[in-house]
Amino acid sequence: MQLLMVTSTLLTTFLAIIMAFFYFSHKTYPGFGYWTLGGFLLGNTYLMLALRGIIPDVISVFFVNISVSLVGLLYLDGMRLFLNYPQISRAFYLIPVALGIHSIFFVYFFDFSAWRTFLISMAFAIPHGLTAWIVIREYPKTKSIFSLIIAAEMSTATLLIAVRGIWAITTSDFRFLTYSATEAAFFITNMIFQIVISLSFIMLNTERFARDLTLAHNDLKTNIEELEKALDEVKTLRGILPICSSCKKIRDDNNNWVQMEVYVRDRTEADFSHGICPDCVKKLYPKFADKVLSKQ
Repeated sequence: MQLLMVTSTLLTTFLAIIMAFFYFSHKTYPGFGYWTLGGFLLGNTYLMLALRGIIPDVISVFFVNISVSLVGLLYLDGMRLFLNYPQISRAFYLIPVALGIHSIFFVYFFDFSAWRTFLISMAFAIPHGLTAWIVIREYPKTKSIFSLIIAAEMSTATLLIAVRGIWAITTSDFRFLTYSATEAAFFITNMIFQIVISLSFIMLNTERFARDLTLAHNDLKTNIEELEKALDEVKTLRGILPICSSCKKIRDDNNNWVQMEVYVRDRTEADFSHGICPDCVKKLYPKFADKVLSKQ
């Protein structure tokens, strides 16, 4: 079992390093950093299990309980952020601390590994199951194949971990980390799940980036078309306009004669407010011209 724990430590940490490299070298969305941190904590979990018997058991048990329960919360919180949900209450992050303290008490006063296994299994399975439920609920909006993969993996992992926790407290001779075909199969399955989930997190982020890039490209294309249309209208007004020498109406593209102010208003953002110039006042209202002009 120790060799299996060492292998799990190396593999999980390597996956977390890949996610960290992706985080710092690519555009990532809110929540991806939580997933990356969860990957490193999972690697720390396997490391503490590999060191069981080399370091004091209380240290190994303490960090395993904190890390495993924290991973479940980080995956859940990260998915909520990624899907634009509000974060979970910070009070939930006290659960790993409580489990760590609880584990120390049990190591010193009541060494019952089956009960610890059950609690830590539930602390990981519940947020894992909630994460799967959120992803499934959002699938009609995202239409992402990687969302389905994550939902399927997390649902299966939730069931597997919960069943193991229940099996631990219902089996009279359960001993944690005792080699058996069942225990080996459980940890190997978890390694496979972690490979799938880590790669799916990266692909889910990449898929969203590609989708946003396509939307931005379409918006840019629409803006360019609107600008080109506006530029064409401006060029039309800058050309030679056929205007009536008498009434000053302008002939449009449909050979209709329209008032000059109507023609300009329909092709620009300008509008007109009518008044009367001094020359026209003197011409049309000679008797009142001096009085009107003096007021102006």
